Amino acid sequence: MIARKQKRENGTWKAAAIIMIAVLLAGIIGICILAEYGSEQYADNVLRLHVIANSNTSEDQALKLKVRDAVGSLVSELAAGASSAEETEQIVREHIDAIQAAAEEKIREEGYNYPVEIETGEYYFPTKYYTEGALPAGSYEAVRVVIGQGEGENWWCVLFPPLCFSNGAADPELDQEQQENDGVTLRFKIVEVFQEAKHSLSKFFQKIFK
Repeated sequence: MIARKQKRENGTWKAAAIIMIAVLLAGIIGICILAEYGSEQYADNVLRLHVIANSNTSEDQALKLKVRDAVGSLVSELAAGASSAEETEQIVREHIDAIQAAAEEKIREEGYNYPVEIETGEYYFPTKYYTEGALPAGSYEAVRVVIGQGEGENWWCVLFPPLCFSNGAADPELDQEQQENDGVTLRFKIVEVFQEAKHSLSKFFQKIFK
C-alpha cells in the first residue's frame, strides 16, 4: 500500500515537472519568436554606415576615420530631412557619385592614392553598442565604404536614425524624444539576450536528439 502510494506521488511529481518544463520551454520559444520579430522590425528602419580601412596600420586606421567623417558629414547634410531609413538610402543612391568624390578628395588631401568604393546593400553586422543601447547582430541595410584593399578593421555607426554625427559628436547619441519620434528604440539588449537563448536552446536540443 505504502509503495503504491509513493509510486503515485512520484508519478504526480514527474507529471508536474514535465508540465513545468513544457510551459517554460513554450515561454522561451514564444519570447524568442517575439525577439526575432522585433529585431527584424528595428532593422527595417535602420541604415548603417560601414567603413573598411585599407589595412590595420596606424596610418590607414587614422585615414579611415577621416574618410568616415567626410562621408558621414555629407550624408547627414544631404539626408537632414529624411524621415526613414529607406528615404535616407534613396538619397545616398541619388548622390553616390558626390559621396564617392568626397571620400576620394579626403584620401588625396591626406596624401594617399587609394581607390575607394561606395556600395549600398544588405550586410551582416555583429552586435554593436551605442550610448543609448545596442543593435543586435543581424543583417542590416548599409552604406559601405571600402578604402583601398579593404583589409583593415571596420568602423560602424548608424546613419538613420542619425547616430553618427549628431551635433558633430563622435560618440553616437540619440535622445529619448527623438527615439520615440523616429519609431526606433535602440534598447536592444533584451533582444540580444533572447537571440542568444534561442541559439543555446537550439544547440541543447541538437545534442539531445543526435
